[in-house]
Amino acid sequence: MKHMKHMKKLMFWLAIAALGLLASCSTMSVEECKLARWNDVGLRDGMAGEPLSKLNDLSKDCAEAKVVVDTRAYMAGRDQGLYSYCQLPNATRLGLDGKYYNGVCPAAIDGEFRRRVNVGREVRDSREQVRYLDNRRIELENKLRNAGSDDARKKLRDDLSDNDRNLRRARDRVRDAEYNLDRVR
Repeated sequence: MKHMKHMKKLMFWLAIAALGLLASCSTMSVEECKLARWNDVGLRDGMAGEPLSKLNDLSKDCAEAKVVVDTRAYMAGRDQGLYSYCQLPNATRLGLDGKYYNGVCPAAIDGEFRRRVNVGREVRDSREQVRYLDNRRIELENKLRNAGSDDARKKLRDDLSDNDRNLRRARDRVRDAEYNLDRVR
């Protein structure tokens, strides 16, 4: 009987925790929905390159708070924000920062914007690969210094050789990616 009481309490607290997690997934709180200036919300989302599906999420969250989203004001603000976001120089910056493009820019520049984001991401990813391989080299050198047997030292030297080869290739990719980046700027 005591075991059943503990189980019921446990289930109750698990349900509360699950509801808390679900609530934390919402895009806006009840209070935010009530106080929202929809033009500003749209402007912020547009400047962040948020997809239009964000409006659906906002509408659902605010409907639960019995608040209707002013779609016209939101869209006017979003359009202003997208005008700022969809500037081509911003595309490479997004890629270099490791951010993703949600395909929100006008069709006339979408392809070039996407290409520039990808060029920036290639620079970022190739630089990260060089950093990883540099750190791996240090790790292998430390292991080599502390290796206890000839077989272990031979294996580590082989690993270092492979790492150095991969590092040269990665540095070549950085050089190529940075060249491509300079060409789109």
